[in-house]
Amino acid sequence: MPAPNADEIITYKHKRNFIQFGGPGPTHIAQYAGQDAQYMSVEGVSDPESGGVDPIWVPDPIRIGSYRLVGRSISPPDLASASLMLREKHGAIPRQLQRIGCAFNLYEPTGKCKDLSDFLRGWSDYVLVYSQALVTDKDYGTRTSFDSDDPIVDSLSLTLADVYPIGALGFGEEAATLVDREVVDIVYGNSTTCGNCGVENDGTQWIYALATTSGAGSPGLPAEVIYTIDGGANWSESNITSFGATETPVAIEIVGQYLVVLGLDAYYYAEINANTGVPGTYTKISTGFVAAGSPVDIYVASAREVYFCGDGGYIYKATDITAGVSVISAGDQVATDLNRIHGVDSTIVIVGDSGVVLVSTNRGATFASATASPVAATLQALWVVSDNVWWIGTGAGELYYTLNGANTWTEKDFSGSNAGQVYDIVGAGADVLFFSHSTADPTARVFSSWNGGADFTNASPRILNLPVFDRATRLALPQAAHISIAANNLAVGGLAGDGSDGLILLGIASRL
Repeated sequence: MPAPNADEIITYKHKRNFIQFGGPGPTHIAQYAGQDAQYMSVEGVSDPESGGVDPIWVPDPIRIGSYRLVGRSISPPDLASASLMLREKHGAIPRQLQRIGCAFNLYEPTGKCKDLSDFLRGWSDYVLVYSQALVTDKDYGTRTSFDSDDPIVDSLSLTLADVYPIGALGFGEEAATLVDREVVDIVYGNSTTCGNCGVENDGTQWIYALATTSGAGSPGLPAEVIYTIDGGANWSESNITSFGATETPVAIEIVGQYLVVLGLDAYYYAEINANTGVPGTYTKISTGFVAAGSPVDIYVASAREVYFCGDGGYIYKATDITAGVSVISAGDQVATDLNRIHGVDSTIVIVGDSGVVLVSTNRGATFASATASPVAATLQALWVVSDNVWWIGTGAGELYYTLNGANTWTEKDFSGSNAGQVYDIVGAGADVLFFSHSTADPTARVFSSWNGGADFTNASPRILNLPVFDRATRLALPQAAHISIAANNLAVGGLAGDGSDGLILLGIASRL
């Protein structure tokens, strides 16, 4: 017989609501229902996975009058929907009685034995994100009555961009016996399949980490890729035999069916087996690179549009990764070393030393200096959320964002900011962001946000069991079909606590 105080099943009492008017973003505060906002509840949530599944039949080749199922036609799903019920409070005009207009987010923290009013730390199970809600209809219900004193309840019909959970990321070290040098970059494979093309893969099974050329106990060894094809259960090494023993690798990325590693004045590509995820033999490509402008970072817009930034202000483009690059800019805008490149749609941004920010608004055809730079410092971390929203991290431990395409910048304070270094920033959609920071010690930390950067946390319950180490050099999210996978899996490559060894960490939210 269960204990009388058993509390295994989630009930309504374990949930509350926050609302973020204006949608995800660093300037939009998440307001707590009943305190900062009206009392509210979310009802009638519908989240279609497909628009419909129809059979594809052909005549049976043997039996007359019979048919054989050869496939299924799956149409895209409708958008998610829900109803938001609001109980009007005294003291102000309820927002829903006016036109809301812009999209907003709702957050539903779930947990027990916690203060659910704490947006970052007051949950224990998960936070359900109702992303980019638009009001399609309002029902103000019964407004007056002759013989009732019921509360005034307004119902808003919502159409949502997505509904997905945020869970607790439990971190653990991987491939410890193989990693004996700093991991300078890490990436997830781009295969997602239900098992009809190779093994089943939700986007988290193939992971490739790039280990540098030198370190304690292994001087003079060439760069290598340490990889898993089963989500971290087993790890293997892939040696880049053509990589020079004194050549320093700087970045790794997936380009179509190829794994690409950047080195000195060159890159190395290996075809990934589509069924197993194992990388093949590496081929060195130096065609088009200039010695004064060795590549430092890579941005893949598509398999036919791959951009590189490098030393001396050089920018390159490859339209066939097996054939080399062409120069877009030979330091024409700046002769400063460039450190990071990222983009979305037609916008590509590059940052570098001395506060350099370059931008292309025509998909890399031309680049120019951005209207403003956040600070005259080493800019070494970058994430482009949209044409107008960019995040930048500095070598002085600062985090900045722009909401207007670099016309103006705002510093985002966080615990320990303005000391140490911000090394990397990654995101999934407009809601979910991660960045890595090391204190001056140095001690590495990983921060997470699920409301577009309005709030960041590096503590429980979102970040669990992060070991003590020096640097989270690069972060990676799965290239998954749905944001719920990308938001709840994080790979970390960096420098271990002794300052000479490397490490790989996987942060994974548990699922029942």
